[in-house]
Amino acid sequence: MLAELTQKVSALVESKSAVGFNIKFDLGDDGIILVVGEQAPNRVTNEDGPAATTIVMSAANFAALMSGELSSMNAFMTGKLRVEGSMEKAMQLGSLFS
Repeated sequence: MLAELTQKVSALVESKSAVGFNIKFDLGDDGIILVVGEQAPNRVTNEDGPAATTIVMSAANFAALMSGELSSMNAFMTGKLRVEGSMEKAMQLGSLFS
């Protein structure tokens, strides 16, 4: 599942302008997806590294979020998604994934 999710994130972000910061998706025991966005092109890896903001959620919930079955606001409000680090930067993710 991690490889498939990583590929989906890569397809969405690699062609976009640099976000200016790193974003980590911590999927627990399923692994990490790190978007290295400090300079263009954005790069996606499964290696752990520093990030301005970290989104913590299960891989199943992340897959539902990526497919549109789960809204980020609903996930946050119901505790399925937790933000560590900069909430301001986390709010910018909508434009990155649109």
